[in-house]
Amino acid sequence: MSLKVFIISGFVGLVLAGCSTTRPGEPPDVPVADNWSHPVKPGGTNTTDWWEQFEIPELKRIVQTALVSNANLAILVQRVELARAEGRSLTAGSLPAANADTSLRAGKQRRRFTDFETESILPWTAGAVAAWELDWLGKWRHRSAAARESIKAGQADLDAGELLLTAEVVTTWFQLQRHHHEAATLRRTLDYQTQILAILRDRHRAGIVETAVLDRQQAEINELQRQIAEAKMRRQITARKLDRLQGRSANPGAYPMQPFNTPTPTIPGVLPAETLRRRPDLLAAEARLRSAWSVERAAQLDLYPSLDLRLGGLTMTGSLTDPFRAWMTQIGPRVQIPLWDPNRRATAKTTSARARLTATEYRAAAIRAIEEIEAALITHHRTREQLDHAMKASQHADNVVARTTDRFRAGLVSQLELLADQSRALNTRLTVIRLQSLHLATLATLHRALGV
Repeated sequence: MSLKVFIISGFVGLVLAGCSTTRPGEPPDVPVADNWSHPVKPGGTNTTDWWEQFEIPELKRIVQTALVSNANLAILVQRVELARAEGRSLTAGSLPAANADTSLRAGKQRRRFTDFETESILPWTAGAVAAWELDWLGKWRHRSAAARESIKAGQADLDAGELLLTAEVVTTWFQLQRHHHEAATLRRTLDYQTQILAILRDRHRAGIVETAVLDRQQAEINELQRQIAEAKMRRQITARKLDRLQGRSANPGAYPMQPFNTPTPTIPGVLPAETLRRRPDLLAAEARLRSAWSVERAAQLDLYPSLDLRLGGLTMTGSLTDPFRAWMTQIGPRVQIPLWDPNRRATAKTTSARARLTATEYRAAAIRAIEEIEAALITHHRTREQLDHAMKASQHADNVVARTTDRFRAGLVSQLELLADQSRALNTRLTVIRLQSLHLATLATLHRALGV
């Protein structure tokens, strides 16, 4: 075999090796159960957003404002634009490029065909070159795919951010309502305790009760006042959080108290396998994995020869006013063969390691998503169960307080027994308020976890 045939055969082998690429596989398999531990029934055909099903106009307005003006969401929007710009930068090398230059040089030259006589070189040179690398192995096609997947990941991150923001606004809203109701309940209890104090003062003036009884009642009133101040503090802090979520840093808004007996959104009947295909954060992780695969393949193809078309020209003259005394033009294909390029080889290994890491991160994110949904379902169902028991306990505690109050006014029970019954009733009412708020907030957490 001649040297020419050997070189051609080796070159064809390199090309075929570069073309025999294996298509990246699907994302890592994450085994999931057929159903959740707490099965959910398929939702209705309601086409409204889930937070609108609460039928609270103020909450709907806050969510819409937050989706438009939230500062963190604006960051995600800009990240999508950055992904588009980085995609254009990643694939810019696939487009034709043209450059021109001019220079001034000074010196002498000797050439063989002039018997090595010393002569001056032409000082002024000007040149231009246009080149276009052909995508004969698919390197730029893979880079373009990586850019598209990166943009998809950014868009999915934006969708996940909107879903997270909506859930956070709804949760914060019901936390604010909790503090509203706690303060109102404490104020009603304070009014009641103040009436008891007036009765005790009358009895004290009549010499029926001791001063310690008045001090005990006054201490109870002071404790209620402290709890009211704490509820107001939490309410004001939560209101400022709602302001921040809406992108507001000044002119704090006033948020009225709303009843807890509001309609609740239906829980969509989404199966575990379907959840992995619809959660925005997992869609973003999958897009990043596909982008990493494409970048890895492009880096591997960069180890093989590249082919481009070039058109160039060079002119030389003695001065800028003289016509060109020498020129050279060239046009044709050029093959670059990277025989040994440590930088390209290191890049290929780095992108391969990054692709494996991204695949591992996707699997970890999918497992966390399943856990998050299961935890949200368990919390929602168990909170509903606790709320039912707490409402029954509160009703019984109120009945006990009513009977004890009548007996206290008749002088049949002591103040300590009345205060103990009132304290239990107050605690049960506060527990009901907390669980009502938590139950509604768990719906927001559950919808976010399901990727609705």
